[in-house]
Amino acid sequence: MYDVAIIGAGVVVAMIARTLSEYSLNICVLEKENDVAMGATKANSAIVHAGFDAECGTLKAKLNVQGFKMMEQITKELDVSCEDITKKQGFRLRKR
Repeated sequence: MYDVAIIGAGVVVAMIARTLSEYSLNICVLEKENDVAMGATKANSAIVHAGFDAECGTLKAKLNVQGFKMMEQITKELDVSCEDITKKQGFRLRKR
C-alpha cells in the first residue's frame, strides 16, 4: 500500500518525490512511457529561468525567482554540475 501515488516521471515529479521522501511515506511514481523524462522534460532546454521575463508580481515571477534561488543547493546535493549564466538567463544544467 502506498501513501502517495504520483503520475508522470518528469523533472517536476522527480523533485516532488524527492521532497516527499524526506517523510515517512511509501511513494509510488507511475509513468506510461518505458523510461523517465520522456514527455515535456525531454524537450526541456535545461535552463532554469531567473524570472527576468515574467510579469512582475505574478505567481510565475515569484516561482521563477524561488526556484532559481534553490538551484545552487539542489545541484550540489544531487552532484549535478550547472553553469551560472545569470547575466543571460539563469542556470544551465550540464551533464558530467
